[in-house]
Amino acid sequence: MPHTQCKQCGRWLTSEESGQPCPRCGSLDWNVFAQDCALADDKATVARKMARMHFRADAGLQKVIRLTGVGEAESRPVEPIKLLEVNTNSIPSDILPVSFGPAPASGIPYSSIIVEVTPAEFARIQAQELKLPRGWQLGEELPRPAETGEDR
Repeated sequence: MPHTQCKQCGRWLTSEESGQPCPRCGSLDWNVFAQDCALADDKATVARKMARMHFRADAGLQKVIRLTGVGEAESRPVEPIKLLEVNTNSIPSDILPVSFGPAPASGIPYSSIIVEVTPAEFARIQAQELKLPRGWQLGEELPRPAETGEDR
């Protein structure tokens, strides 16, 4: 997702505001930073790679869902890749984000945050009884690699 900035007042626009007059000054003159699209695509690819690695390493892993931040946060290099992992082998602990630094040797050039929950906790998240950290929301479910099989 590209970043869009109003040329007149400098306000950063959300994706919903892009293409419309700036809410602050009414200008239709923007700067669009397309290189952010490539970064967001790369981070999405790395997130899928991390999911594949985690599925292969943990038989109790049922789902891996990408967590996203508000606006264009995910296209910023400093924003970590955030994954919610639903694991039958996990111990209930509500929402406990665990941060990791980049691991370039493993093909993970970005920092990451993993939130591991039980299936029951995931149901509570879906019912909005258990809240994600402020500004985070459930994103796409990342696919399970075919070679791990659904029965593992």
